[in-house]
Amino acid sequence: MPGQTIAEISVTPVPVHYRKELGRNSRGENMGRERTEWLVRARADGGLEGLTIANRFMREFTGFDSSEGTVRGLEALLREALLGKRVDEFLEVSDGQVVGVKQAHKQLFWDHGWMSILAFDLLGRDMGVSAVELLGGQVRDWVPAYDTTLYYQDMLNPEKGAAQVAAEAGESHGDGYRQFKMKVGRPGRWMAPQVGMERDVEVVLAVREAVGPDAAIMVDANFGYDGRLDLLEDFIRETLSANIFWLEEMVTADVGDYRTLRRMRDRLGTNALLVCGEVDRDPPSQVFVDLVDNGLIDGYQPDTVSAGFSRWQALEEWLASTDVRSIPHNFGNSNFGARATLVFGAASPTFVSLEDERYLPNVYADDDVSFDNGSYSVPAGPGLGLAVDADVYQRKFAGHEVLIR
Repeated sequence: MPGQTIAEISVTPVPVHYRKELGRNSRGENMGRERTEWLVRARADGGLEGLTIANRFMREFTGFDSSEGTVRGLEALLREALLGKRVDEFLEVSDGQVVGVKQAHKQLFWDHGWMSILAFDLLGRDMGVSAVELLGGQVRDWVPAYDTTLYYQDMLNPEKGAAQVAAEAGESHGDGYRQFKMKVGRPGRWMAPQVGMERDVEVVLAVREAVGPDAAIMVDANFGYDGRLDLLEDFIRETLSANIFWLEEMVTADVGDYRTLRRMRDRLGTNALLVCGEVDRDPPSQVFVDLVDNGLIDGYQPDTVSAGFSRWQALEEWLASTDVRSIPHNFGNSNFGARATLVFGAASPTFVSLEDERYLPNVYADDDVSFDNGSYSVPAGPGLGLAVDADVYQRKFAGHEVLIR
């Protein structure tokens, strides 16, 4: 029988709050405590409701002469793309699994990957199956997650310096996390190059001491070592005892620099993965194709929500013949992004870990997902298994809702 038809869409800005103030990274000022989750709810005529977020669209604002990054632009896009469409007309399904996007919607989902997540959610609910099954089936019962909130916390509390980052990592370890990513790259902007590298080393070693020898620690430089491969070599050498799990965006993606970095890594004797790709807004861009083809990276990181499930399926098919692992970027995707990445991670054989911003609860209802010993359980409900708490929504957020009919 034909699927239900999308009869109504709403867009609502929902505040999301970190558990603490986040400091700088190598490129930007303090992240602060709050962001906005642009919640999109598509309701079908038979009662189904699917969810996604339009955060990536709303970040495209360049000025009022364009509709990009504005609510009016988002409203027009959703009306044209989704309203009146059947929930089963977006995705190609074979043997209960999604094998592609139907031709009429391929460009839409390529340009706006976050809409493909909505399509998976709606279709899963319509079929009564989890989006995990639609993505290929569950390959793990628990999905590991890493705390990604260790920014330049030393600069928020200069009296403590690296000890502040270590203290926050220790608190997170006490909350059950077993993987931690910290921002490095201080030589790039905020400190004198040599002093910045030395602080990076100090932070890594202090965090290792705080979380113990069995936890995984990763570093992300946001390109803060561009033009200073000499300092990067010093950083890697001086942190060998910390057993770093991965080195992320130490320099801008470039075949020559990554070939040098790969040789440097191997010569110094670290097993750290080389990962990058979160800045790839139209994946796979040519430079990342070249990095993969030349065997220069170990993990690829396009954003979960920006790329969407459909494009990530295509990326994994492309990577299947390589040893490159899936490490989707998730920062800035709020509570919804954590659920979307959890669902993807439950179905992806090469998935490594969920980037967890540890937001406080906001608009979503409690469900069966639990967190234990650094990993999340897999949701059992249909679609994403995620629902809006109606009482909380009406009390706190409904007044900002834009309704599209």
